[in-house]
Amino acid sequence: MFIQKPSRLIIPLLFILFGSWLLLRSAAPAPDSVSRQQAIQAFAPDGPGAFDGTPISVGQVALPVTVDLTNLPSGEYDPNNQLARWNRGEIDIFENEGIISRVEQLALRAESANLAPSAEVQIAQAGPGLFAPTVGVNFDSLDYTECCGGGGNVPPDPELAVGPDHVIAVVNTAFEIYNKTGTSLTGPITFATFMEANANCTGFFDPNALYDEATGRYILGIDADGIYYCVAVSQTSNPVGNWTIYAFQTGSTALFFDYPHVGVGQDAIYMGGNIFNSSTGQFVDSRVWAFDKTAMYSGTAASSVMKSLGSNNDTPQPLNLHGWNQGTWPTSGPHYIFTETNYDGANHTVWAWNNPFGANTLTAVGTIDLDAATGVTSAMPLDTPQLGGSTLQGNDWRPQDFEYRNGYAWSSSVIACNPGSGAVNCVRWAQIDLSTMTVADSGVYGSNGEYRSFADLAVNACDDMAIGYTKSSSSMYPAVFATGRLSSDAAGTLQAETQLKAGEINYISFESSAPRRWGDYTEMTIAPDGVTFWYLGEYSKNTGTANGRWGTYIASMTLGNCTPPTPTPTHTPTATATNTATATNTATATNTATATNTATATNTATATNTPTATNTATATNTPTNTATATSTATNTPISTSTATHTPTATSTATATPTNTAVSATITPTIDPVADADFLLYLPLVIR
Repeated sequence: MFIQKPSRLIIPLLFILFGSWLLLRSAAPAPDSVSRQQAIQAFAPDGPGAFDGTPISVGQVALPVTVDLTNLPSGEYDPNNQLARWNRGEIDIFENEGIISRVEQLALRAESANLAPSAEVQIAQAGPGLFAPTVGVNFDSLDYTECCGGGGNVPPDPELAVGPDHVIAVVNTAFEIYNKTGTSLTGPITFATFMEANANCTGFFDPNALYDEATGRYILGIDADGIYYCVAVSQTSNPVGNWTIYAFQTGSTALFFDYPHVGVGQDAIYMGGNIFNSSTGQFVDSRVWAFDKTAMYSGTAASSVMKSLGSNNDTPQPLNLHGWNQGTWPTSGPHYIFTETNYDGANHTVWAWNNPFGANTLTAVGTIDLDAATGVTSAMPLDTPQLGGSTLQGNDWRPQDFEYRNGYAWSSSVIACNPGSGAVNCVRWAQIDLSTMTVADSGVYGSNGEYRSFADLAVNACDDMAIGYTKSSSSMYPAVFATGRLSSDAAGTLQAETQLKAGEINYISFESSAPRRWGDYTEMTIAPDGVTFWYLGEYSKNTGTANGRWGTYIASMTLGNCTPPTPTPTHTPTATATNTATATNTATATNTATATNTATATNTATATNTPTATNTATATNTPTNTATATSTATNTPISTSTATHTPTATSTATATPTNTAVSATITPTIDPVADADFLLYLPLVIR
């Protein structure tokens, strides 16, 4: 192409100028300022779908630090415990990181006190002859005097992780590990002692505890000064050993990170939290993170991805998967997250996060109106009375853990309701069908004059649900209770409640006035057997000090006569045929060719549906006739059976002419599992 001389001078000059501009720019992408991020969010429309598919932040890689639990002392004093920091004037425990101001909350509580009676509230019952959870092993756990190596912390915020052989209880800010009979194996160990090797892990509050059924790993996480989320993963299925600790930055000096909650996913450990302006205390937005669990379980540097859910959604609760041993653990699809929307207690949103380390799309896929589902209008929880006077903070109506079982997600919360003779705090629960994003069942449970708070639930393999909480009134000290329902029970109902541990004394703490903080959450979970529930609840305990009178209590329980399905794989083995022959022509004969297929598998699975995968080993022969040996491998996806296996499959294809094809080997390949012990739960049936 002909270009005149002036043009030939101008174009290179433009390239030179553009290159100079690039060189003068920063070599690394500069982080967005808080003001710029907030300005961008102001232009973004709030509501479902507002942040669909928009990556917000890829976090810095977190480096691993290894800690041997057997080398750590128990009960070591934490000089930065809450009581010490409060005495030094460094913190204000009366600060309320609420989505709205304290004045607005007080106005909502005033409205709650005047609620009209609701016929839709189920009246709680108890007594001989009524069905209630059957209590098994139960024992006292951490209390105020054990939380901080001689320091103090309120409230405890108890959570629990349960594996096949161990139980880990965590509180603000220590943990203890027990065997299944309640014998302490190690602890209490403060998080300050546990995580001191990581310099970013200090100033702890809001702990989390989880067990990953698919890999046999325990997970402990905790907020570190509102700037980092520190996560420890056990290196084996024995938590009394080596752990790997990571610190992921989740806040800053300008943005305070609060109220983390975690769920185990297929591909990641998911965590959600609320973000506040550090200077004003005002709510900014809610965010979710995905942490690379494959890297973390391998003890290598781990990456994270963060997404914002906007300022009209709060308290993200990532789905926590259960059902690996029963074969109902999902192996594909997005990870779901449940948020409160518009902070009205009624409206909630379900989000689907697809492939956070790849395409990274986050989409609102459902809206849930719990007022419409239950027939009970949401009202802000009231401060709770107790025997002996003074009150406990009722907190708010934010959702608690989001638990997966058999294609459904379950959630609980507490609202004020009027069972007939005045407003009290009531337990609300909901079962959500993830295939339709609709409420499959729900209810509100309460009784006159009694206040229930910080309810949390879990679900067994038979879709029976247990829920635990604190109960208190003007005639009883704060105590630990639980109730539940069978999957066959009438819609919207719970059974009778049972007391797990009675309160012992009027609750007070080093807080100077009521209402005193009682907690942010408790923990009900299910053992990997799919049958046994475990609850870590909170009660008022005579600790011997007026600085804090909280105690925690662990109880195992069962509901009904649940017999879980025997494990079936959710992984789909893929059989591949490798065949080498000396012939040149090919024909196909299905299951009738002169070939012998030998597959050996030890399998006790009973499949409920059997999709088939066809593997074809082809022998080519120089004569004009041809033969193909076709073997069919059948595999059952999510179903209700148990299998152990050692799959080997060898197919030898022999053509009828005088020449013989070289043997073809069909090699099944199955999805990898991080822990070899769990290969026992991946059956392959080859026919």
